[in-house]
Amino acid sequence: MGAADAVDGPRIRVLDVLGWAEGLRLVGRPVGLDRSVRWAQATDLIDPSPYLRGEELVLVTGLSLRDAAACAEFVRALVPARPAAIGYAVGVVHEAAPDTLVHCANEAGTPVFEIPPTVPFVHFTERLARERVAHGERTANGHLLDLIRRGHARPDALAERAPALAGAHQLGVVAMSARDAVGVPTTGEELFVGTVDERVVVVHPAGTPLRPDRGTYGTSGPGRTDDLPMLIEHALSALALAVRRGAPATAAELVSIEALAQCLPGGYLRLFRQRLHEPLVRYDRAHHACLVDTLRMLIDCGGSVASCARRMYVHPNTVRKRLARIRGLTDKDPAVPLELAVLALALPDPPPGEAPVAGHPDVGLGTGGVVSGAISEAAAARSVR
Repeated sequence: MGAADAVDGPRIRVLDVLGWAEGLRLVGRPVGLDRSVRWAQATDLIDPSPYLRGEELVLVTGLSLRDAAACAEFVRALVPARPAAIGYAVGVVHEAAPDTLVHCANEAGTPVFEIPPTVPFVHFTERLARERVAHGERTANGHLLDLIRRGHARPDALAERAPALAGAHQLGVVAMSARDAVGVPTTGEELFVGTVDERVVVVHPAGTPLRPDRGTYGTSGPGRTDDLPMLIEHALSALALAVRRGAPATAAELVSIEALAQCLPGGYLRLFRQRLHEPLVRYDRAHHACLVDTLRMLIDCGGSVASCARRMYVHPNTVRKRLARIRGLTDKDPAVPLELAVLALALPDPPPGEAPVAGHPDVGLGTGGVVSGAISEAAAARSVR
């Protein structure tokens, strides 16, 4: 593959191709599914390598692969050409891809998939051509979106490329990885799609929200055309949160301690835990105490000592004594909203399967989700009084 192809072409994997038509079926071992696909080439030559440039889907009907020896010879000749995968058309010579072909290809790290009679070979070349055209359009569109995002172009410049969006009362933005955007339509009547820093950004009317079919993505809130720089930034930040937690995220979810913890650099977050979490863990081990569990429960109860005591089946004064010990070990007072938030940042999520406090299954202990919105002034005001 030439340097131009590597830079200018979209990143399409064999795994992506398997979802392009009904009936495509991986056979053999799941090897090489992350290989890049540049193009597709149909052939019935025993040695097609002189006519390949690398990273092709090599599509065969099996006319030259009638026995095991021919299958083995075909794979030996093909492997040095670095194919992306072998697509075998069933129902022409064999009703299934020959075992020898599959075994030899898998041993060389090449995946094999079967193509039903309902899927013509031209389907792959047409789809790859469309993806390359879409990639070029997204690159050009992304340049404009990045200029708008950075304040080097006016937001209404978008109207020249997507007039339908200019009449929208409000806009929304979705951001996703380039991999997850394979198959997402390019700019249409009410969509403007561009690639910004290897992430695909989709601007759409806020009344018709776009929801990708797969993967993780981030969404902005609604806004006017003049708000577009902010909307793009919000969607990209939400995507960063979505990637970290492995699920879609919205801009509204960025305004939470959970999101802040997930976005902090690992080294910085480790400092929080070394200074605030580990002293509590050491104390609990040495004294068979429950400082970490009490702190988690206090957060889960919105800072209420009374609720924390009820759910832990202890007296409120016991909770207060533990909170005083936490203050002495960390120099952070759980009664102060900002300092409780800092302590919450320092708490890692409990290991999977860890039992809740005091063996009560109705008690949720994860920092994620319970911290967001739990530390309010009202809750903190009653927490240790």
